[in-house]
Amino acid sequence: MGGMRGVAFSALLGLSDFRKDALASALHVYYLQRKYPHAEMSLSCPRLRPIINNDKINPLDVHEKQLCQVLCAYRIFLPFVGITVSSRESAEFRNGIVKIAATKVSAGVSTGIGDHESKYTGKESDEVQGGEQFEIDDSRSLDKMYKDIESEGLQPVLNDYLYL
Repeated sequence: MGGMRGVAFSALLGLSDFRKDALASALHVYYLQRKYPHAEMSLSCPRLRPIINNDKINPLDVHEKQLCQVLCAYRIFLPFVGITVSSRESAEFRNGIVKIAATKVSAGVSTGIGDHESKYTGKESDEVQGGEQFEIDDSRSLDKMYKDIESEGLQPVLNDYLYL
C-alpha cells in the first residue's frame, strides 16, 4: 500500500526455539504474499553468533544442518520468495546453499560501526570506529564471490532492477 516494490523479513535464529521463529517468519510472509501478490517478498535467516566483548549472552546453537533445513523448508513452502544468506555463514555452506535454496548472498561485508563511511564518501574519518557487531565467517570480496558463483555453473546478478 505504501508503494514499496518489496519487503524483507528475518528472525535472528538462536534467541529462542529456531523452529518456532522460522515458522512464524514463513507464515508472516505467506499471509502478506496472499494479500499483496504483486510485492516482492524475501526472507533471511541470520544465526546468533557469539557476541564480541559480551560473555553474558549464550546463543542457542543452530547448526548448519538445522539452518539448511530451515532454508529448504522456506524454498518448498514459498517457492517465489527471495532467500538471503549472510556472510555470518561459512564459504562452504554458502557455496552449497546457493545451488538449492538461496537467491542472494552478500560479499565484501564489514560489521564494524562506521566501517563503510570511507567506501561511500571517499574520505577517511578521524573518529574512532566502533567495534564489530558480530563475527563474519565468509570474508570473500565481491570479485571472489562472483568468480566462485560462476565456477558453480550459476549466473551471478548484481542487481535485479533498472531505473529508467
